Amino acid sequence: MFDHLLALYPPGSEERGLVGRIDGKRLPAHVAITMDGNGRWAKAKNLDRNAGHSAGAEAAREITEVSARLGIPYLTLFTFSSENWQRPPGEVQFLMDMLYENLLNRHSLLDDNDIRLKIIGDLAKLPGKLREKLLDSEERSREHKRMQVNLALNYGSRQEILHAVREIVSSKIAAKAIDERLFSGFLYTAGCPDPDLLIRTSGELRISNFLLYQIAYSELYFTPTLWPDFRARELFRAIIDYQGRERRFGSI
Repeated sequence: MFDHLLALYPPGSEERGLVGRIDGKRLPAHVAITMDGNGRWAKAKNLDRNAGHSAGAEAAREITEVSARLGIPYLTLFTFSSENWQRPPGEVQFLMDMLYENLLNRHSLLDDNDIRLKIIGDLAKLPGKLREKLLDSEERSREHKRMQVNLALNYGSRQEILHAVREIVSSKIAAKAIDERLFSGFLYTAGCPDPDLLIRTSGELRISNFLLYQIAYSELYFTPTLWPDFRARELFRAIIDYQGRERRFGSI
């Protein structure tokens, strides 16, 4: 079933063995990832933090491509939170510039893998040039069907929920008409299924204001692996772990 994916790895490799353990009929429809640990990865290697962010961007590229080859329909990557503006200005500028360059130079990732890009978060605070490029990339990939990648930029879940409430109030929708389905339609992730699997790297055991409404029944997977080291084999392990769980959604 995964011949197109196995072709990436030599016979006898660990990746091939892990792929062989994945049940293609029980893949998560939506995987969300908090990509954490770039700074600690760089520090451990006596590099500056920006080197960690560059390595993290390469990990994101690999995980996106592998997820598409696996057949996962939705992938959400927590890229820059609404709290990350508190970081040193030089680091923030590097991240904004890196995002722009990746969109400029790696648009083939979307085209070659038939990936649709969607940005979730408040784009108003992002630099104008980056915002324009993000919207352009969304439009260019609008007809792609294989997988949707949500990039969470200037994203905070409480902010998202408040935004949804304000939009509902502005729309003058009667209180009795508001149910979970309607409310979900006002979230940034409208149209996406809730995540089946939420992965957080770097050993931190918290959610950090990410998809708080959407992960009510998500399976959580925490790994000590720092994000730049989270590559295909780590994703395969997370999916195998997920497939070994019994999801009851509140029932017995």
